[in-house]
Amino acid sequence: RRTLLTMRVAAVAAIERRAALLCAIGLTPLMPLNPAQAISATTMTGKTKPELGVFLVDAATQAGATLSANLVVSGGAGIGLIATAVFDTKWPLAEGGYYDVEAKNREGDSAFVQVAKLDGQSLTKVPATKLVQQICSIGGRYGAYGAPSDIKVIADTVLGSARKLELSFTTLSPGMAESTRRAVVSALQPTGSEDVLMLVASASAVRWKKEGAEAAARRSADSFRIAATRPTTLTPVPSADYRFGKSSGPENMKSRNDGF
Repeated sequence: RRTLLTMRVAAVAAIERRAALLCAIGLTPLMPLNPAQAISATTMTGKTKPELGVFLVDAATQAGATLSANLVVSGGAGIGLIATAVFDTKWPLAEGGYYDVEAKNREGDSAFVQVAKLDGQSLTKVPATKLVQQICSIGGRYGAYGAPSDIKVIADTVLGSARKLELSFTTLSPGMAESTRRAVVSALQPTGSEDVLMLVASASAVRWKKEGAEAAARRSADSFRIAATRPTTLTPVPSADYRFGKSSGPENMKSRNDGF
């Protein structure tokens, strides 16, 4: 009992520190932070699927080093668009119900697609914090055991109609251990859409320089592109996703959340 109490107190302290840090740099959490959201290994057998705003027309595919996926995005005026997102990666396609469009290796290096909302702002002028909030939210890819903390925007570059970010942040493991990650982000806005597609490529800070993860992440981010768009009667809601209403059992998709 004393051990469990100690872990709970540590979790509370960690989450309170993260809330203070986020507020200090102007990144208000999208959801209130409380001890229940810092889920420890003693209370959770699996991770909750991240909320990345991704609704897929069909399964993501990988041919050689090229990964592609058809996403339903907003087209404005109540209509939808299908945007074909493509990027190159040395990492294999992650499989299972936990993932949308992601490539990763067993060391935790990964690149995934996330859909961001701009709320009427333009991609080239929106504050970087608007994008970072969505990447580092507790409901996002890195928030399974608590919202990321120590968030730093190292670089922010506008290249034509695209936006490139470089980030550093700290995540929590199931056992409440902290791990610093580095990431590069490539953001593109499909023509005619109010949404933004982001390719987030990251690795642990330890692997970033020493293990060549930075070079692999930058190649993926630099290759990110929208190959095509087309109008559709679908709108970006859960029922538009081909997986809607399906179980994650072995007959239709892998159910593990490690991607392999």
